[in-house]
Amino acid sequence: MFSVREERSVTMEFRRIAAALGALALLASSPVWAMTLEEKAGQVLALSFSGTSLDEETRFRLEEIKPGGLILYGKNVESLSQVRSLLSSIRERVRLDIPLMVAVDQEGGTVARIRGHGADFPGNMALGATGDPDLAERQGFIMGRQLKSLGIDLDYAPVVDVNSNPSNPIIGVRSFGDDVATVSSMGASMIKGFSRARMGCSAKHFPGHGDVDIDSHLGLPVLNRSLESMRYLEFPPFRSAVEAGVPAVMTAHIVVPSLTGELPATLSPEAISLLRDEMGFEGVVLSDSMGMRAISNGWGVPDAVVMALRAGVDFVLLGADPAFPPEGHREVRDRIVEAVRSGELDKARLDDAVERILRWKDDMGLFSGEVRPDWVGGSALAEEIASRSVTLIRSDGPPPPLRKGDHVTLIWPEKRVAAAELLLSRLSDLGVSGRIVLFGGRTAPDVNVNDIKGPVLMGCYDLVRDEPSASFLREVLEEKPDCVSLSMKTPYDLTVLPEAETALACFGDTPPTLEALASILLGEIRPSGHLPVELPGLYPRGWGVSWSSR
Repeated sequence: MFSVREERSVTMEFRRIAAALGALALLASSPVWAMTLEEKAGQVLALSFSGTSLDEETRFRLEEIKPGGLILYGKNVESLSQVRSLLSSIRERVRLDIPLMVAVDQEGGTVARIRGHGADFPGNMALGATGDPDLAERQGFIMGRQLKSLGIDLDYAPVVDVNSNPSNPIIGVRSFGDDVATVSSMGASMIKGFSRARMGCSAKHFPGHGDVDIDSHLGLPVLNRSLESMRYLEFPPFRSAVEAGVPAVMTAHIVVPSLTGELPATLSPEAISLLRDEMGFEGVVLSDSMGMRAISNGWGVPDAVVMALRAGVDFVLLGADPAFPPEGHREVRDRIVEAVRSGELDKARLDDAVERILRWKDDMGLFSGEVRPDWVGGSALAEEIASRSVTLIRSDGPPPPLRKGDHVTLIWPEKRVAAAELLLSRLSDLGVSGRIVLFGGRTAPDVNVNDIKGPVLMGCYDLVRDEPSASFLREVLEEKPDCVSLSMKTPYDLTVLPEAETALACFGDTPPTLEALASILLGEIRPSGHLPVELPGLYPRGWGVSWSSR
């Protein structure tokens, strides 16, 4: 029998042993403690690479650097079977102790690396025009299933920037709109869809890229807003994303003097602290690609990577940027190692980043070799989104503008001729013949507008940044005021051609959108979308009219 004092002593000793065993179990469950410094430095990097198959140079580079992840770009993609084969080859032939996390930018609409086979979703602003967050959730689920079936683990989506600046050159239709509530609900819903598909996702671009007028791929944008106004406009969608359980947030290469001083958010401890402390985010902080000019021009990529890690970024992306090709990736890994050894980068900070990445990989099932689902088509959903998003802005003529038997002329920019051909093909299926007149190429359009008989459709793409095209289309409208103006990308183009008697906003030219547009032009279905953004001086957010279907 033990005395009370002896029992207490035994109990305390047992607890110390149990705690020690627990600590050992924790260490055993995480390989961070056994990793070399070089391996840790590699684990916080997500790398791009060249080609549609694994060559020996790339294999050797990956085995030497031991990155935590890879990112696919359009240059890596030819077909679904090719992507599956490529990723299977990488996982089988590249000798790594820790599995890679493979990522892609698959936002839908203008930014999508995987196309065809039911993967052509209209994009975020089209979703915003439908006003239905359930569609965003369903799209997130199907996109997640599609990517997961190919061997992809992470989608750098959704964009939750509020596009409050009509002149924004890089966000635009990638945003759900300029309304905080819409962007918040759509973004959170899409994140829930990704989660249901067990697909990694990331809300981007923190602290908000929607009110700038410089493309961070080309230069360094500055957002001159107070923190108080950002808490009202930029921050709420990120809060909603965190509440929806988003596992990662991507930083923006933008300077916000009220928050980041002279540094871009990716390099700013204050920006990351706000995300962690004020918003309660505990997941992985990702950087946007560090080879973008906003970073590479001012700090140089290797030094900037160390600064980003010091600031609190966990997973650093080295994307397909001309300023920093894959041959420089080893230099970045070595720069991280040097920074830790010199004390410039705290080893504990690096360990914390690696721990977060490994925990995320475990949550994704990468260590257990989770069985991947079969490909699931999304055509029906994409068509539903498209048909509910096309927005009739103005209709002064007799609706709808086309009838079976008409001969229509499509006046279209040469660089988007494929979209014109697809639209004309769909119109032909519905009983409308026609021809395509191209502009914006090396030669002037070979047409006299006065000689055109029958309806005219004008394809408008980024006229707010293309004055020569805008000037030409104004001349067309002067001669043919009953032309139908089709905003095929940003709806802000309608502010450039306000005199158009009939105008529709389509938010993109994906195949489902073009098919829906053809049906709407003939009155087969009614346009039911509503503007998710304000067209300054013309139409308020929420505007949309319709005509009766036949």
